[in-house]
Amino acid sequence: MIGSRNEIARLQSDFYRDQFRKVVRWLMISVALMFILIFMIVYFILFQPTQDYYANTTEGRILNMPSTIS
Repeated sequence: MIGSRNEIARLQSDFYRDQFRKVVRWLMISVALMFILIFMIVYFILFQPTQDYYANTTEGRILNMPSTIS
């Protein structure tokens, strides 16, 4: 009887240890993915391509307007 209690306790301990390690692994992956996405957002905000502006005349011609942002 005491032997089976020890066996059950050991099995439960092994189960919770393995599940804890699995959860920590997934949390570390999600944190790394979060930082990658944050750095991508910052990169896209800092290094935006220059915008081209166009105007059209009453005759329908399209004119390129110079950008005022340098």
